[in-house]
Amino acid sequence: MKSNHLTLTVSLAVCGAAACVFAIPEGAKPKTVVRTFQKVQLSDQFWCEGASFGDFNKDGVNDIVAGPWWWEGPDYKKKHELYPPNVTFDLSTGPLTKVKVPGYEGGLGKKNTYSNNFFAFPQDFNADGWMDVLIIGFPGKDTSWFENPKGEEKHWSRHEVFRQTDNESPTFTDITGDGKPELVCITRGAYGYASPDWSKPAEPWTWHAISPNKNYGNFTHGMGVGDVNGDKRMDLLEKDGWWEQPESLTGDPEWKFHPVRFASAGGAQMYAYDVNGDGRNDVITSLAAHAFGLAWYEQNGDGTFKQHLIIGQQPSDSPFGVKFSELHAIDLVDMDGDGLKDIVTGKRFWSHGRVGDPDRNDEAVIYWFRLERGQHGVEFVPHRIDNDSGVGTQVVAGDINGDKLPDVVIGNKKGIFVLTQSAKEVAEEEWMAAQPKKLPPAKPAQEIKPTAADGHELNFGFEAGTLQDWQPEGKAFDAPVLKGDAVAARRKDMRSAHKGDWWVGSYEATKTDSVTGTLTSVPFPVTQPYASFLIGGGSSEKTRVEIVNAASGVVLFRATGPDNEAMKRVSIDLRPYAGASIRIRLVDEATTGWGHLNFDDFVFHDGPPAKTEPVPSALTAK
Repeated sequence: MKSNHLTLTVSLAVCGAAACVFAIPEGAKPKTVVRTFQKVQLSDQFWCEGASFGDFNKDGVNDIVAGPWWWEGPDYKKKHELYPPNVTFDLSTGPLTKVKVPGYEGGLGKKNTYSNNFFAFPQDFNADGWMDVLIIGFPGKDTSWFENPKGEEKHWSRHEVFRQTDNESPTFTDITGDGKPELVCITRGAYGYASPDWSKPAEPWTWHAISPNKNYGNFTHGMGVGDVNGDKRMDLLEKDGWWEQPESLTGDPEWKFHPVRFASAGGAQMYAYDVNGDGRNDVITSLAAHAFGLAWYEQNGDGTFKQHLIIGQQPSDSPFGVKFSELHAIDLVDMDGDGLKDIVTGKRFWSHGRVGDPDRNDEAVIYWFRLERGQHGVEFVPHRIDNDSGVGTQVVAGDINGDKLPDVVIGNKKGIFVLTQSAKEVAEEEWMAAQPKKLPPAKPAQEIKPTAADGHELNFGFEAGTLQDWQPEGKAFDAPVLKGDAVAARRKDMRSAHKGDWWVGSYEATKTDSVTGTLTSVPFPVTQPYASFLIGGGSSEKTRVEIVNAASGVVLFRATGPDNEAMKRVSIDLRPYAGASIRIRLVDEATTGWGHLNFDDFVFHDGPPAKTEPVPSALTAK
């Protein structure tokens, strides 16, 4: 069976170019190598959000699997069906004309739909020597493996092995340390893994919960597997912390949870990796699958973590000016052979269609970020691979063609792509010209105090020593504002990190987590494009700061604390709401541990504020 395909040699302007460079590690002979990627598009139809590779016909050459097909390598011109590709949609080409288009409605259409194929993991399940494929479907649906028919031209037998696979970054990896992979995911509200009986792999797999049922949903974002604490056992990473694997898994014990706010909205695949070479594994994650942000979290000696932003919601957040949204898939692979693992990620094209998500119609880019260690610390240098493919919910990087250079395979709403890497040694001048360039130092964003409609400066830092310009309801904030570091006076291991003299906190003022209530500001106009504020206390959705449209009551932004008394500065992008009237609303609905909220110093900025954690829009679909 033949398929049409498009072959392109990617050549783009650098920093953000397909022409990528690297220097050989210290001590080795210096080389100047430029890396390029050749793109082969196998399909422009939308069948899947993930793809992978493996040798499915035992000819010693890797093939591509994506959606209902696999393509024979090395040229990918002949494809074979795994299961019937029987999905079509109607596309209007005129007032009276419609055509049937194969696949789900994605980039070729106008409406938003989803496929039933989100991840592909090649594996010989029945030990017959032929590579099979595990397919994870839409979140909340089943996971099945498809049995290779051993060279026969027929559909592959489907074996449903797990009924409900939740989380948007499930994986198939060895979490138990027994040398065989398990399906790691959420189901029925709990994190855990499903293990096959390898003597009967087609029978339903056994579920092992590692967490209590905390009502984690089908569409929870962000998850990974890695050894966080260096005990040689794999732990489970999630957006709010990590679950520590116990010494013994006998009896399916509950794993110990370590709360860390890695990503408030949840991102993509997460990794435990020693980024800075200090012997402790750090954590790599995107910050919001449908907004912005990529970061690594440096693990300190006491087990706490410090965020290092790689890219954010503004070009100025990256030393190289790189910005793109919806980092919904990440792979971690040594792309240049220097012994250090690099980040491969990109923009998930039209996650929720043409509307809804930030920068949804920008270029569907894919990058690799080269890890560089130097005297002044760590840097991830961005190299653009392509600007018209992006990622899905899965991106897989590895040596597909056997030349020892990692390539990339993608399936998403733009189609199915293979990006093949080449490396060429060049003259030093060409190498220097191809290196990504850093931005010049940016002018720091200025702070502007909000004012009311009548022009008076609002008491949003509480420096009046009162609740002027605020209205409390309930008991949580119906108390005098706090002066000085009331946290440090109560406990020696934490501080408030407030600004100025005065601030508010629903525990410090009442000395209990049992009271509830709200504190709402007067309405005020949005006069600057950005704002930031300090927030501390609990991470539960029941303790939150809301930015509300004063006219409609719609919540525009929602932020929660870090499970720490020390307030951190977070920022919001108010450009879409220029001139609108908004309110700040502090909400404390919690009554148990960490059931309180600390808040201080809401200010506007005339540009993107530095060293803040961006808060995604509450209006963005999850």
